[in-house]
Amino acid sequence: MKPNNFDLARLLLATTVIYFHSRALSMSHQLRPLRVFSGELAVECFFVISGFLIFASYDRAKSLRDYYIKRARRILPGYWFATLLCLGIAVYFSHAFYVGKFLLANLTFLTFLAPGVPGVFTHNPGNATMNGSLWTIKIEVMFYIAVPVLVWMCRKWGKLQVLIPIALLSIVYRSVLAKHHLTAAVQLPGQMAFFCGGSLTYYYLAEFKKYGKWLVVPAALAYVLHAYTGWFFPRPFAFTVLVLAFSLLMPEIKGPTRFGDFSYGVYVLHYPVVQTLVAIGLFASSPWLATGLVTVIVAVLAVFSWYFVERRWLTSRTHSAMPKPQPPQEQPATMAAVSN
Repeated sequence: MKPNNFDLARLLLATTVIYFHSRALSMSHQLRPLRVFSGELAVECFFVISGFLIFASYDRAKSLRDYYIKRARRILPGYWFATLLCLGIAVYFSHAFYVGKFLLANLTFLTFLAPGVPGVFTHNPGNATMNGSLWTIKIEVMFYIAVPVLVWMCRKWGKLQVLIPIALLSIVYRSVLAKHHLTAAVQLPGQMAFFCGGSLTYYYLAEFKKYGKWLVVPAALAYVLHAYTGWFFPRPFAFTVLVLAFSLLMPEIKGPTRFGDFSYGVYVLHYPVVQTLVAIGLFASSPWLATGLVTVIVAVLAVFSWYFVERRWLTSRTHSAMPKPQPPQEQPATMAAVSN
């Protein structure tokens, strides 16, 4: 199987979210240079990668049951570990008796029902949420559920005929709702445009590898257009091309990903670490030291999560290799870290 940069792309995106949240949750004026990091844009890039890899995973699954088991094996162990970390933090702050609702909401992916534990992070300047990154995981799970239906529709009516209208409707939904209810706008179907971009690239991988380099400059210009005008519609095209060009067209860059896929752990574990250092006052006294310490702690936790939690549940260590369209002997690709 050919090399790719999916693991590195996801790790860079997850790291971006660390620094975004370090500034946003601490509200430190000294960390204003970190405004260059956007959590929202990183999440949208994750969903582009998810569209590519989840469609590939479904195509390689032996059955619908096999597909869902492998998706669950990839997403649940790290998610549960992140939940345990939050419970440990609640115990540290002596509020373990109030975690019932939080635990139930997290185990059902309904984190918005109980984003925090009473008495924990209450005085943090950003918010009192225990793990605000987990809101994207429920969207990832909904993607998992939707993909078999989307694949069936694509086979029945055609890939372009299904995925392009869905992407366009998603853009309309996102543009309209953003003016009235931003929280609803970034939920489904507001993220489907990015997911469909990744899915279409998977279906037309040969064409993308042949012509994708010619799309990079138009994609960069589309992003500039978005940045200067605020128009949303160029963004899905720009991110789809730029993220997948990095992942699929550039020579493989191993870096830390040669040792494992740490991106999911970085993403789901960093938020409570940032909140804890904010709560104990380290960000207030030494914001740059706190940011560096967050980076180190999250790196250690992500390595632990990969080697002792996530990898043990995977059926194959070839999860990060680039898939080809429907070879029956290959294993499915992993999720985006969103994810994720």
